[in-house]
Amino acid sequence: MQHNVIKIESINSTSVWARKNLESLNDFDVVSADMQTMGHGQFERKWFSSSDNGGNIYISIVLKPQNIEHLNELTRFTSIVASDILVEFGLKPDFKFPNDILISGKKICGILAESVFQGSDFKGVVVGVGINLNLDENEVNKIDIPATSIFVETGKNVDKDDFLNRFMTKFKENYNDFLKNGIKELTYIQ
Repeated sequence: MQHNVIKIESINSTSVWARKNLESLNDFDVVSADMQTMGHGQFERKWFSSSDNGGNIYISIVLKPQNIEHLNELTRFTSIVASDILVEFGLKPDFKFPNDILISGKKICGILAESVFQGSDFKGVVVGVGINLNLDENEVNKIDIPATSIFVETGKNVDKDDFLNRFMTKFKENYNDFLKNGIKELTYIQ
């Protein structure tokens, strides 16, 4: 499945860039960076970024849904999709809702959905996703909370483009059903 990915080598934040450029971006456009200098999560917590060892996922997904009934569940939906891909690598993710995925109590993924309004008009939502694919032990130790990566957990490098393709394919395959029904019965999509 093809995805429109806007690749940027280094940027302050993919989410900030996507929100500023929302009008010119399309539904499902993905802004992807090799490095973020000011990536952030909930409560403006800084997201550690590195492009070493094969890179990691630092993306923002632009969404422009007509039906926003279940929009408050979008972060959780994205967490479920990301967890399904992590399971494919032999990991056992746990959720720390609203926006973290943990492996053995250590953070591997953070998700932040931010709605964009112009006055009272809803223009879209930007879903920022950071996933530690290839951080090594030294890098995860620089993070101010217990953290891990697929590389630390499995000893294997992950192809960033392959991971992103798998993630976005599963996201798109389940998105319309999510918009219609929410995630009432979802734990893992698989």
